[in-house]
Order: sequence, then structure tokens, then C-alpha cells
Amino acid sequence: MKLVYMSFLEQSADVDWKGLVMGNQARPRAKIVLWLACHGRLATKDILVKFGFISDSKCEFCAEAETLQHLFFECRETQSIWKAVMRWLHMEHHDSGWLQVKDWGIKLYRSRNWRKNFFKIALPEIIYAIWMLRNRKVYRKDTIDSEIVTHIIENIVNRAWVVPKLRENLAFLMMYRVGLFPYVWPYGSLVL
Repeated sequence: MKLVYMSFLEQSADVDWKGLVMGNQARPRAKIVLWLACHGRLATKDILVKFGFISDSKCEFCAEAETLQHLFFECRETQSIWKAVMRWLHMEHHDSGWLQVKDWGIKLYRSRNWRKNFFKIALPEIIYAIWMLRNRKVYRKDTIDSEIVTHIIENIVNRAWVVPKLRENLAFLMMYRVGLFPYVWPYGSLVL
């Protein structure tokens, strides 16, 4: 049985973003949404229009066409979410695209930097939160959750606390968040 199982594994394609999903402490539902986004299989409106399920591809937050790229990185509403969480992680977020963020995450994951673990948790949590916010807006016509950034940070903190080696760095992030570190962040800043 082991030989048969291993032969199946050898035939499967090895993707470069595997490290972002595998061994990630993020919630399983967030990792699944990230996995779908990495495959380009999230049911954004441009895909639904292509298959004939809907006729309008307008973004729920603005008047642009909703694509994976637009929804997660070009829309004003979602950009503010990214920027706020990245500011908390002390990573500079420029208006990047999906491929740039994915490639940057892959490069960061291969590094020895302690922040890779926080970004690895943050990436699926942000993607999931934005996706759920979009779905609530589409299907329930809800307004934008003003506490979404706080919820994302709480999820990152709760998931990172499970890993003992991340607790010290997490303590610095939390103390900086509440203003106990008025001086410069001791670890510098990473650019995204």
C-alpha cells in the first residue's frame, strides 16, 4: 500500500506556493479559500459571467469589474484592509497584485525571517475575510464591517499563539498595537 501511495504522490504536480498552505496555522476554511485563490478558482463575478450564471460583473464595493486581482488588491475598500493588517505586521504593503503578493509570500516563506510565520497566517486570513465580506455584501446586502481589521488581527493572534516560538514576537506585535511601544519597532520593516 505504501508503494502505491508513494507512486501517486510522485505523479502529482509540485506547486511553488505549497509552503503558503501546508503547515499553516491559519483556520482550515481560510486555507481552503487561499488554495482556491492560488488555483484561480474562486467564483468571482468575472468567472460567473464567463459561465453564464450572472450577467453583471460589477464589484460590490465600487463600479469596476470584479476579478480576483481587483477584489483583493485594486478595490479601495480591500486595499485599506490589506494596508491596516500589513501595518500591524510592520510590513510595507504597496499596491501589488495577486501574483506579486503570492511570489513575495513564497520568497518570504523560504527565508529564515520570523515574520514569514505571521505573514503565512495573515495571507489566508485576509483573503478569507475579504471573500466573506464580499459574499455578505452580495447575498445579504450587508454593510461593510468596520471591525474587520480587528477580527483579522484577532484570528492571527489566536492562531499564532498556538506556536510557542512565535509568542515572544507576538507579544511585541500586541504591545505595539496597544501603544506600549512608542519608540521605533526594533526589528525593522519588510517591504511587500
